[in-house]
Amino acid sequence: METTFFVLGMLSIIGAIALATIVWGVLKINKLTKSIKQLEEWIQSNERNRWDEANRLRDDMDRKFEDAERNIVSHVSHMVNESKSYTDSRFDKATGLTGEKKLIKG
Repeated sequence: METTFFVLGMLSIIGAIALATIVWGVLKINKLTKSIKQLEEWIQSNERNRWDEANRLRDDMDRKFEDAERNIVSHVSHMVNESKSYTDSRFDKATGLTGEKKLIKG
């Protein structure tokens, strides 16, 4: 009888240890699941932020290129007008037309 009680006591201790291990494993799995969900949310948030930042940078670059293009076109137009004026004045001096100015079309 003592052997039976000893075996039952040992089995109950082994069962308690097994149950404690199962509970610890379940708690660890729940903790890791929460951690994985938080990481997924963080990744999605960062991905959204990256796309927003990329779009903002693209818009800024588009604006800068448009401004540069406007400046270049304005500068070239100004230089063409100055060139026409200079050519007209040179032509007038060469032909002796000082009082009457004509614009060379071209």
